[in-house]
Amino acid sequence: MKKAKIYLSDEGYGHIVRQQAIIEQINSLSNNSISFSLQTHKFINVSKEINTVDEFIDKYNNISWHKKKNGSPDLIKIKKHFKDYEIKSKSFINSEEDFSKYNFIISDFVYEAFELASLNNIPSFGVAHFTWDWFFSKLYPPPLSSKTLDLFFKYANKATTIYFPPFTPKEIINHYENAKEMPLIIRNNHSFKTIKENTLFKVLIIDSGSGLLKNSIDFAMKKVKELDDFQFYVADGYYSDSLNVNTLKKGELMIDYIHEMDLIISRAGFNTISECIAYRIPMLLIGEAMNPEINENIINLKIAGLASFISLEEFEKRLKTFLPSFVKNEYKSLRLNMENHQINLNGAELIAEDILKNIN
Repeated sequence: MKKAKIYLSDEGYGHIVRQQAIIEQINSLSNNSISFSLQTHKFINVSKEINTVDEFIDKYNNISWHKKKNGSPDLIKIKKHFKDYEIKSKSFINSEEDFSKYNFIISDFVYEAFELASLNNIPSFGVAHFTWDWFFSKLYPPPLSSKTLDLFFKYANKATTIYFPPFTPKEIINHYENAKEMPLIIRNNHSFKTIKENTLFKVLIIDSGSGLLKNSIDFAMKKVKELDDFQFYVADGYYSDSLNVNTLKKGELMIDYIHEMDLIISRAGFNTISECIAYRIPMLLIGEAMNPEINENIINLKIAGLASFISLEEFEKRLKTFLPSFVKNEYKSLRLNMENHQINLNGAELIAEDILKNIN
């Protein structure tokens, strides 16, 4: 039996869902002939929900970034974290186990994984909708040295292939010779959740995995009592005093409810975007200060006519007046565009096929 190791950065849930989709497709196409080990730290418990992984390794994989309370990058902490990164990188690589038992590596998106694969003469595959060298290079003043960014780029170029889904900035794709564009990566085995049937306009509000929007959501929900035609859904633990605000069980993936909704209000995380496109649900996206990934996602989705934008201030203070006008006007065209889009959703299957082709 072949064996693979998966490295996940310690940021968010989206990469976990994408890896789950790819693992499921590899298992299906290979008749479960590959054993998977998964290494991460911060979200190790969430990762353990991937029941097709045989071994979980709780270890920090050298990649994360620091945010302020408003979600914007904390440049001072980021700079401190990545100081002397070359030394930390070598230390991490030297601390890794014997690779003789692994046949290939997948990462989303840990640079050392590709260097480790190269050192051990095995294939490696990256999966990402942005890369950290691109992300950090877009911040000002740049918190990482050019030497560190060059090291990131050097490692990433050692990957056999890096797979990028739609709406990845073209600047990133053109940056890597080993880049390959793919359709959206969507889970096949969903644990769909249902809500009590009603005729109201259903709005799901999704926060980030680290709860960056919690105070903003609490504030906004206090001001929507008069919107009798709307039913709002938020995670348990958020404000729910209004009769038209329902809470969903804590710990559940909010994306499992997307198919039940008429509108999703969310930060522009790529996993939420992908699920909304898959189930053709319009999006109202909230921006984040100085976050190049989020800003790029909003721009690309708005150009495609699949989402609109609401500022954080508008969401917090004027959702009561903004939402009825939005639904009456712009929402109709978004809904039509969602119903008619031709975006392919079989990215996980095509990636699995390509990986299996390269390891056989």
